Amino acid sequence: MKFIRILFRWLVLAIVLIVILAAMAFLPNVQTWVAQLALDRQTGVHGSLDSLSAGFGKVEIANLHLEFDGAVLTVPSLEARLSLTTAAMDRKFLIRSLVAKGWTLDLRRAPAPDKVGAAGLAAPEGAVAAGAPGQAPDAPAQRAVRALRGILGGWALPCDASLDGVDLEGDILVPAPPGRAPARVHLTAKGGGMSAGHEGSFAIDAEAAVADSGLSVDTVTAHGRLTAAMESPRAINRIGFKADILARGGSLSEDLVFSADLAAAREAGQEAYMLDLSRDNRHLATILAHLPEATRRFEGTWKVDLRNSDLAPFGVDRSLPTIAAAGDGTFDADGAFAQTHVAGRLNGAASHLGVLTPLLERLGAVTFDAHFDLSRGGQSMRVDRLSVSVAGTRPIAVVKSLQPFEIDESTGDVKVADPGGDWMEGSIQGFQLAWLAGLADGFTLAGGDASGDVVVRAAKGGFAIRSKTPIVAAGVSVQRAGKLLGQGFDVSASLLADYDSKGWQLQGAPLTVANAGRRLATIEGKASLASESNELTAIAGTWNADLYALASLAAISDSNWAKGLSATGDFSAKVGAAMEIDGKLAVTGHDPAHTVSASVRVVVDADGATRLLVPVKIAFGPSVSEVTADVTYTGEEAGSRIYVDLMSENVTLEQLGLLAAPFAGRGSASLFSDPAAWTGGPKTVAGERDRIPFWGNSVGRLKFQFDRLSAWGHDFTGVGGTLNIEHGSVVLKDAQGGLSRHRLATLGGSISFDAAAEIPYGLKATAALNEVDAAMLFAASKHGQEEPVLEGRFSAACTITGSGINLNDLAGRTQEEFRLTSTAGIIRLLKTRVGDSIPSAPSSGSDTLGRLGSAVGSFFGVEKGSIGSGQTPVGKTAEAVLNFTYQVSEIGYDQLTVTAIREPDRTIKLVEIAMTSPEECLTGSGQITYVKDLRLSARPLSLDLKFGVRGAPADLPSTAGLLSSEKDSSGYTMLNQPVRFGGTVEHIDSSQWHDLLATAANRKPAGPDKDSRGSKP
Repeated sequence: MKFIRILFRWLVLAIVLIVILAAMAFLPNVQTWVAQLALDRQTGVHGSLDSLSAGFGKVEIANLHLEFDGAVLTVPSLEARLSLTTAAMDRKFLIRSLVAKGWTLDLRRAPAPDKVGAAGLAAPEGAVAAGAPGQAPDAPAQRAVRALRGILGGWALPCDASLDGVDLEGDILVPAPPGRAPARVHLTAKGGGMSAGHEGSFAIDAEAAVADSGLSVDTVTAHGRLTAAMESPRAINRIGFKADILARGGSLSEDLVFSADLAAAREAGQEAYMLDLSRDNRHLATILAHLPEATRRFEGTWKVDLRNSDLAPFGVDRSLPTIAAAGDGTFDADGAFAQTHVAGRLNGAASHLGVLTPLLERLGAVTFDAHFDLSRGGQSMRVDRLSVSVAGTRPIAVVKSLQPFEIDESTGDVKVADPGGDWMEGSIQGFQLAWLAGLADGFTLAGGDASGDVVVRAAKGGFAIRSKTPIVAAGVSVQRAGKLLGQGFDVSASLLADYDSKGWQLQGAPLTVANAGRRLATIEGKASLASESNELTAIAGTWNADLYALASLAAISDSNWAKGLSATGDFSAKVGAAMEIDGKLAVTGHDPAHTVSASVRVVVDADGATRLLVPVKIAFGPSVSEVTADVTYTGEEAGSRIYVDLMSENVTLEQLGLLAAPFAGRGSASLFSDPAAWTGGPKTVAGERDRIPFWGNSVGRLKFQFDRLSAWGHDFTGVGGTLNIEHGSVVLKDAQGGLSRHRLATLGGSISFDAAAEIPYGLKATAALNEVDAAMLFAASKHGQEEPVLEGRFSAACTITGSGINLNDLAGRTQEEFRLTSTAGIIRLLKTRVGDSIPSAPSSGSDTLGRLGSAVGSFFGVEKGSIGSGQTPVGKTAEAVLNFTYQVSEIGYDQLTVTAIREPDRTIKLVEIAMTSPEECLTGSGQITYVKDLRLSARPLSLDLKFGVRGAPADLPSTAGLLSSEKDSSGYTMLNQPVRFGGTVEHIDSSQWHDLLATAANRKPAGPDKDSRGSKP
């Protein structure tokens, strides 16, 4: 009995202890301590809680804080109703309700999931885990797919479970791009009814404020329903989610509504997934996938029908072109999406591509069609098949791969299956050259379209492009600033291009331009582009041109730069922050002895300032000149500044004209080869009134210095001056130079421009030359004479004035006035021989013959007294004419003045001619008529002069009956008719003067009671 009592006491004590321990287990402090101890033992999870209270059928948790994989979950309060006894004893979690509100899930520091969900499938053996050392991180799309599979992959549960009711409300913080605020998604979920053999249903509502996240909308809201079916207490066999998504605000002109349908199901031996995104009954994207348990590899199909408006909510800070694309295909991937394979086709249309880059806007509306077969694993992409065609109003380009190839995404290196074979081929058909408008300043191309074929071959870690057939375009026209420069051009180019990690190496071998079957020019060039900046770093090449063929083109037939036989050259340039250009040029004229050669050195610094040094050698047969041009150019907001220095020891004006011809435009060569062409000849005013001067906004200075300048048959020495160019004027100042031993007294002028004036251009210029030998101005003498027509020294002055609405009009309205003045000299204009036209007089007049022999014997070249011997007797009138011709054959003048005006048609009007001597005078006018391509001295001359005499010399013409009764204010008696001269400046025709004197010499006397003037003695 004693033993029984002792045993009973111990049993009672044990029961009491058990009761006490059981009672302690229900104490909140003990439960909290046990729960914290359980959290501390978990790997990969850090957690804490303020309190846990578990009673019969109810669990309450306060301030739960969990951190796992960078995600942070904070739950202020959580309440669950379930049977703890069933959960503890039978491992059945039959949750009648679950309520949690005010919670926050912070995903800002959470990495993309590396594996599927806790109960999901592991990555297949050999797959590369995302974020593994040495590997590039997964692409955003790949991370999204893997995260989705992690959510849907939790089919098996660790225990029996059911969920009758859920009431959840909280916020999720979603990471945003760098520099953007995270998006906050407010989520509510209510529902239940999920248990074995039943499908649970949960209402899901979410709203996200994304105005600061970089998206093009302000808010995104979603309202949907989540369903989950359980085939057993521990297995979920189907999950579905359908929702309507609304995007509004931001840059959207109207609200966008999308519908999403997501489903995942576990079937016999495989898992099936479906994702469908639609809008307005149009399926934007549909993905169907299967995951067989035997292969553990996704297999499925995809289909898209997208427009740019569908992507508008996701366009981050940039506009999208107008795009409509549709396609379908297949794909397969391993369980971790580390190895993927996609094949299919994609076609569509696009326009307004200029929002991507302005150059693409010229393509207008285009369509495209692509077929592809791609595989990706790790950092390598394999392309087994690829073909892309792009078309506008006509086909543009087709690109097709000829063999499989791989691309290393980290380095860009390409590896093909057969390195010795062609990799890709491309074809350009109907490429409109008008799309290239604007690539060169002011130039546009039109007409024929470009076509050609190229092949691509992998080489040196990159690829090489070669022309399979030359790229050709026929009937091309070129315009600049609306003016047609040429048309009917045929262009052909063979392209060579190499690309590697260093960049591009481009070569045209060659580019040929022809017209009407005749080659105009050929260019062979090389260029290098850096891979980092895609900017040009170096360029070099050679070129040649048929100038004779170029000059035959209608658009440039009146340009002088092309008037030659041929031109060749080479060039090279280094491009960077500063640029250096070197080149050579050689031009051959129609006469092979006429050549121009030059070396060009250009340096452009980082600020855009340009220095140009050009030594030029010009050879016209034995005449060789060397001219150096030193040019400095700087660009400014208000306009550019250019400074030019021209220097030469010995040069001709015609040679300078060759240098200026490309800049002076039409008729420029004649300005330098013929001074009579300076007005430009007859012109019709073409074009509108200039709003800015022809020199634009440029300002600067042209300084020239020539030790010897040959022009118009004369040599000028020490020629120099400065031409200052300002916004409103061009002014010549500090001009100097000499003609033989004579210096230019003055030389200056200006062209002004007044934008507000009705006629904006004004021209004023003056020049003066002192003490010029007449032989230099009138070098040509009468035909058959050794002595010049004029001897003496002159002062020459020139005044040029003009106005116009544009440059052509200014040239057409320019008037030049010249004035030549001499104070002492000899004029032989009236020298002529009339002896052969005078018959012999009767022999009885011996006294007359004696006088004639004494007076004019020497004129006929006979000895004194021979006429008086009866050899050549003449009459009294003839004797007076012969003596008069001898008297005026050389006139020593005191004053000679010639005033001339050059008319717009280039005719030189001699408006005033005045010569005076003590006993003779000449007055009158005339002109030198312009004839194209004739030098000044060979042009037609016309003079109408009046001759007068006074004093004793008047007796001879009076005796011959040549004088009138008219006298001028100085007492000179005029001849009874004017004297006319013709011919040319170098060969003056004095036949009218000769005939006048011959007629007077052969006139019969009037009678014995009258003198030669018909008056009584």
